[in-house]
Amino acid sequence: MTNYQIKPFELTPEFEACWMAAGRHLNLRILDAGASWLRADLPPFREHLSFALGNQLFFIQIIDVSSLDNGWYQEGRLTAAVEDANGIGCIMPMKRVGSSWEVVEKGWGLIDWKSQIPLNPFELVTDEPVLMTPWEIHDVGVQAVRQHLVSNGWTIASWQSDLHVDPSIFAHKNGKLCGFVVRNSNKGPDKGERPENAARIAEQMLARGWGAKFVGLKVAADYDPENPQYYDAASVDPMFQHLTRCIKRRSRMLLSPIEIEELVP
Repeated sequence: MTNYQIKPFELTPEFEACWMAAGRHLNLRILDAGASWLRADLPPFREHLSFALGNQLFFIQIIDVSSLDNGWYQEGRLTAAVEDANGIGCIMPMKRVGSSWEVVEKGWGLIDWKSQIPLNPFELVTDEPVLMTPWEIHDVGVQAVRQHLVSNGWTIASWQSDLHVDPSIFAHKNGKLCGFVVRNSNKGPDKGERPENAARIAEQMLARGWGAKFVGLKVAADYDPENPQYYDAASVDPMFQHLTRCIKRRSRMLLSPIEIEELVP
């Protein structure tokens, strides 16, 4: 069921300091590996950090090894992130040393969330093509809208890519806070459509004095004649336009122009 509310993870000074130390540690390895961040922003919603390496996506929650029951680790949220994205769940054990936080494990600092065995992301990457999940396609659209808003003078207050939570983005400009519902489509010529309960979502946001906006996008893999894996039959032959386009993970992406509309016309 779509929910208009965004409920971020409750931040504490301890969590934020630990999160920043974990992010700095991972960022060096991500840069060296040619990987890319999926989420490295506060406040977190499901995973605390996530990144893409090759054909795999890694979703991380950090834990304090000296206080395992402090509420930082929320398995249900991590499970939802991993299952939605066909990703790999990781835990990053951290410990306080004096006034700072340090990574417990060697290397990347990650362990498998189920087996508790140290995890090296390189060992899980393969050459096998992996199709993007609906969550990944949705996340691409959300990121594109975020970038568009920032480049047009908006300040992002919060964002998330959960397919079952609306709006995807809260942003403000000229003293006005707006929620942005984002929908994508990778089927034929269609753009993403407003959710069925768009009127209810808009009503609840407007009642709080927020603007209610909508962005519908068409998403496809870029067609490169030198690389057949990017071939998109629906984009070049009208007889295929009723089909859903299969988009491989880490493909170059094409998105329709971003047009901001009222959530309920």
